[in-house]
Amino acid sequence: MLTAKKISKSYTQKRRKILDSLEITIDEGEFVAVMGESGSGKSTLLAVLAGILSPDEGEVLFEGEDLYSLSDEKLADVHRNKIGYVPQSNFFLKNYTILENIVEAFLSSKEKTEEELTEKAKSYLTDLGISDLADRFPHELSGGELKRAAIVRALLSSPVLLIADEPTTGLDSNTGNIILSYLSGYAKSGNSVLVATHDDHVKEYADWIVDIRKDLE
Repeated sequence: MLTAKKISKSYTQKRRKILDSLEITIDEGEFVAVMGESGSGKSTLLAVLAGILSPDEGEVLFEGEDLYSLSDEKLADVHRNKIGYVPQSNFFLKNYTILENIVEAFLSSKEKTEEELTEKAKSYLTDLGISDLADRFPHELSGGELKRAAIVRALLSSPVLLIADEPTTGLDSNTGNIILSYLSGYAKSGNSVLVATHDDHVKEYADWIVDIRKDLE
């Protein structure tokens, strides 16, 4: 599914290497957690593996192809159809309802009609327990509700790889369990899930752990 080889990344302003020759392989059906404290490089690693942030060294092979050797058009197609990404911050357009925010990003692809996308989004919202919030606006939702909506948006293309950055941070244990249980089920259905977290509770759901602190020692 995805293999990262000798990934290194430095931030010149801080003059330090945040990722150093890191290697990771994720197979189909796996739930993998990247553990580490804030500032350890988890978000950087996820962005690199998602094809969003170029590494200084190394390569990221997704389904056998190096993401950073693809044309802009082909990489955009991968992001649109195969890799779903949930950033740490929940970004929603304030004047759009939650359902509109979820569906709007996929309307330009013309691969599914608005009606098909809407029905699929409603199904995912139901699965994650927030179907009653579809017509509300972002400011009317709690942080946990917005996180679940962000996951629905990432799932709408039925990605084979779902990457989520700190999906349970700041949430109560019940909401965190809802999210982790759903992500675990998504992996078990034959897809792959990669999360970055410093929440030790994730270990109960993950198939295996990457401790980024140890990798950088």
